[in-house]
Amino acid sequence: MAIFQSALAPFTVKGFYLITWGTALGTNVWNTVSGYRTYKTLPRQTFGTLQSRLQPLYFTFSSLATSTLLFTHYWFHPGLISSPRVPPHHTSSPEGQQALMIIASLVPQLLNLLVVSPLASDVMFERHRQERVEGKEYDEPNVSETLQKLNKKFSIYHGIASALNTISFLGLAGLGLAVSM
Repeated sequence: MAIFQSALAPFTVKGFYLITWGTALGTNVWNTVSGYRTYKTLPRQTFGTLQSRLQPLYFTFSSLATSTLLFTHYWFHPGLISSPRVPPHHTSSPEGQQALMIIASLVPQLLNLLVVSPLASDVMFERHRQERVEGKEYDEPNVSETLQKLNKKFSIYHGIASALNTISFLGLAGLGLAVSM
């Protein structure tokens, strides 16, 4: 009987919670590793086009996985859904702090999905067009002021997207550490 229960452990809600957490964290890590590898392997414009197609899928999937993780967490801890005036709430309990870590991971993913990543892709394609018009790469000396502005704009959006993705990773990694204690 114990063997049977051990075999079914992943099919419990707790098992589902852990698998969902692992999937969300693993997706984030894989996106980072594969992004770096493809950047080093593909021509820059090909890499940009590939990322513009993969990033919406990544952010959608990771947002869904993290949302599922949050809903499962609240299923385990329904008291967190009550009024903030009724303990336990998010800041006074370990379970509430874990929920905040999940939220801290979900919000950056949604921001990247809905705002930052689409803006970065639009600027990237605009920069590609401007490079073709000028017959120069973005990092060559003496590029036009238009290309310089596009470079700056893209760098800002890309930096914000990377920072948001890092925050998401830290929230999920922190959740794993908190749950393991």
